Amino acid sequence: MTRRTQRGFSLVTAIFIVVVVSLIAGYMVNLGSSQQAATNFALLGARASFAAESGMEWATRQVVTTDACFTNGTSFALAGGALGGFTVTLSCAETSVTEGAVTYKVFTLGSTATLGTEGAEDYFSRTLSATVANAP
Repeated sequence: MTRRTQRGFSLVTAIFIVVVVSLIAGYMVNLGSSQQAATNFALLGARASFAAESGMEWATRQVVTTDACFTNGTSFALAGGALGGFTVTLSCAETSVTEGAVTYKVFTLGSTATLGTEGAEDYFSRTLSATVANAP
């Protein structure tokens, strides 16, 4: 009577384990990359908001000190620091308001900060608007 032994079963188990572990590792790498991209997009979105806010502060100062609108479409590029690379475009509309014997101006301001090319994957844009008046 000869004894037969089974061979190859441990090889099937080893291949199965290797495949499962590599699939899990691939999923973890993909998940980590997705989280990193989401964090980068959130950071760039916040930077775009700060750039638009910087433009709004500049626009507010201009209308308060000159009591007149600046040229619509005025734009400037921010350089250096975290806001480097952003372009800010401003708009201004002026309205005269009369209340009793008092006449004053109301300025409607807009500030749009952009980074990258529109339609591209790395394009970011934020827009702010504000109303400023020189009422007594």
